Amino acid sequence: MKITLVLLIFFSSLSAWAETSYLETNEGDEITIHHSKATIESTRPTLIWFTEGYRERQPFVSLIQRLNDFGHDVWVVDILESMFLQRTPANVRGLTGAGVEAVVKEAQSQGKPFIVASTGRMSLIALRGLRLWQLNEEPKDGHGLLNQLTLFFPNLYDTPERAGDAPKLFPIVKNTSLPITIFQPQLGTFNQKLPEIMSAFEQSGSTVMVRSVNNVRDWYFLHRELDPIEQKASEALPEQLAQMTQLWQLEKGAYTPITSLPEHNQNERQRGLLAVKDVEFHSFQLTDTHGKRVHIDDYKGKVVLLNFWASWCPPCVKEIPSMNRLAAQFDPKDFEIVSVNFKEDPEQIRAFLKQVRVDFPVLMDVEGVVSNQWHIFGFPSSFLIDRNQKVTHSVNSAIEWDEPEIAETIRTLIELK
Repeated sequence: MKITLVLLIFFSSLSAWAETSYLETNEGDEITIHHSKATIESTRPTLIWFTEGYRERQPFVSLIQRLNDFGHDVWVVDILESMFLQRTPANVRGLTGAGVEAVVKEAQSQGKPFIVASTGRMSLIALRGLRLWQLNEEPKDGHGLLNQLTLFFPNLYDTPERAGDAPKLFPIVKNTSLPITIFQPQLGTFNQKLPEIMSAFEQSGSTVMVRSVNNVRDWYFLHRELDPIEQKASEALPEQLAQMTQLWQLEKGAYTPITSLPEHNQNERQRGLLAVKDVEFHSFQLTDTHGKRVHIDDYKGKVVLLNFWASWCPPCVKEIPSMNRLAAQFDPKDFEIVSVNFKEDPEQIRAFLKQVRVDFPVLMDVEGVVSNQWHIFGFPSSFLIDRNQKVTHSVNSAIEWDEPEIAETIRTLIELK
């Protein structure tokens, strides 16, 4: 494999990245690496961070500066940006990992321990790239100078075609053999799925350590405006990473890459209101924003629109007025809307409801248990439920609920007594 490394130095005060280098992959693509140097002499590993479009976001730049002050040289790589690809989930999931492989090979050649880090969907590509590196370069004990792969709130599931479909892990997860650290936010979307993820990793010989981050959501150190809890968690990250690095230095395991992967075609999300026959109804009870216990079985005998949402989700908020208008078209004896809020503080939602008119109950799924039962991993997700508590339709995106054809569907369900 031919790798070309070109080093350019910029002194612009407008960028956090003092140096930029370029690598060519086996597939002939050029990958850009942005370098940020440690501000103190240190033996800490180089940190290679594969990003998803947030390289210049100020909270991330501040985090990188803290890591520099802690003694890490940091390489930041945005593969989609390097390849001039549109930033879509499908494009991320379609990456082969060749870009990761080229960067990791270069890091290994530097003769210094290194950590690979990624977030969200890019974690999938980090797994693919490290497997390619293991197979093609055959590093000692399967990890060479790699201290650990650090996954922040990893999204390793294929997109369900419909709301209510159980998400499935990509095959690479069950075919990975690596030292892996997962930083998992307590309020993160996939927190309930963590045991399944760990079990899948361990099937092929990976060793997994988990660092739980309390009281924060996914992307907690990347939000454009960090709240005090997120700021504290972000500031703690360099020390937490150092603790995990020390633990991995004591871990003397060897890792064997999997030579073949099952073929897998990405799912395509089906849009709009879909008729379904095989989505299971799950009974539950939750507390509303006023502290009242509400059981979904109380609505049996009515047609129900069950909506899963969060206030930090713009499409969720956008569709609320159309749901209000839809509810106004029907007698509450026949049709009601019930919404389930995902892992937010009731006080925060009460404040939200003073700003946004919501004409239906909001139930608080603070632990995410009910959302997990209903296989909710994208917001908003909604279901139409008939009088006998059979799920008849699902929607895995925001829609205009008062469109005539939707209202007609509900009328039809009401008439089926």
